Amino acid sequence: MQKKLNIVIFLIGIMLLSACSSSKKLVLHIEEHPKNMNISKLHPPVRVKYITDVDDVGYKAELFAQNGKLYIGNVYGEIYEIDPKKETKREIIDLKEPIEAAVYVDSNTLFAGTTKGVLYKIDIKNKKFIQKRRFAFPIMRNISLYQGKLYIITEDDKITCLNPDDLSIVWVYSNGEASELDIRSTAGILFSKTGIYTGFSDGSIAKISYKGDNLWTTQAGNGNMFIDADTTPKGDNVIFVTSVNGYTEALNSEDGEILWKRKISSYSSIQKNIFGVFIADENGDVLALDNDNGETIWKKKITNEGNVYAIKLIGNYVFALTDKGRLVVLDAVKGKIMDIKELDEEFSCRFTESGDKLYIITRDGSVYSISSKK
Repeated sequence: MQKKLNIVIFLIGIMLLSACSSSKKLVLHIEEHPKNMNISKLHPPVRVKYITDVDDVGYKAELFAQNGKLYIGNVYGEIYEIDPKKETKREIIDLKEPIEAAVYVDSNTLFAGTTKGVLYKIDIKNKKFIQKRRFAFPIMRNISLYQGKLYIITEDDKITCLNPDDLSIVWVYSNGEASELDIRSTAGILFSKTGIYTGFSDGSIAKISYKGDNLWTTQAGNGNMFIDADTTPKGDNVIFVTSVNGYTEALNSEDGEILWKRKISSYSSIQKNIFGVFIADENGDVLALDNDNGETIWKKKITNEGNVYAIKLIGNYVFALTDKGRLVVLDAVKGKIMDIKELDEEFSCRFTESGDKLYIITRDGSVYSISSKK
């Protein structure tokens, strides 16, 4: 009797072990779920608070954050420093030239690019010009400083690497003739150990060496109008990209080979973690795609009107903002809507993260903070 009982217990144990081994969710939870996924202090329910106003800003404006302060330029050429805690602003300088690129601040030095194609280096403390350099086309998107070099992108699809000390040019990379049908926006740059990745107005994505050489180019855009790839690539060994009118793709970082692609267009930058790729499409949906094959994990419509210009992954939550001012917070695992705030203003900005808050700015310059309710 005891022998038979032992056999039954042994068989039950094997069945339970087999069931656990075949459960994808269980394996993901035990082996892949990072311990620090929920450490973010920013989570729903959220509170949106008005901070200040800096007048009209450019298309896809982006606040720059450093040491608890925010920096932004507007279409009148004024550059402001914002103190979110005090809800105050101070004008650093008036360039009298429209600014559509996000500024960059390094300690007490600010770099700003204008739509007249002038790059300025400014002393914040003394509110004085240090140097400037002129280019043939508007400076767009944002200015980057990486490993001692300054990077700008101009509207003619050129990336220029400069020495930040004297603004001398180190190298220039040209993607050829810029598309006449471009919507006046350029991609952000993804920096990696082996090179930089960015998109261009013809819908192409390129990997460029730190000497300015092309390593590979892959097409993501597909269409006759507004086909530019103006979002920032994401990834490391696999690079995830998207375009305004075309595809969302996963590329091999070494040679640009397309590993998978989906007919999904987007105005917002990709977000990713070990579970998936998060993106907003042109139909007002937010999607989570499988990293390995691009298949849809979940899909949630957050608006029937307008478009989604910004998404941000914070811990286990995806924050999405529509151009009509609807802020939606979704559970990143299941796609469930956790909170909605109606701001009823016009947005085309990107999210800026600083501390335990997100910051957004309307087209007419109203700055808001997004924080968790206590």
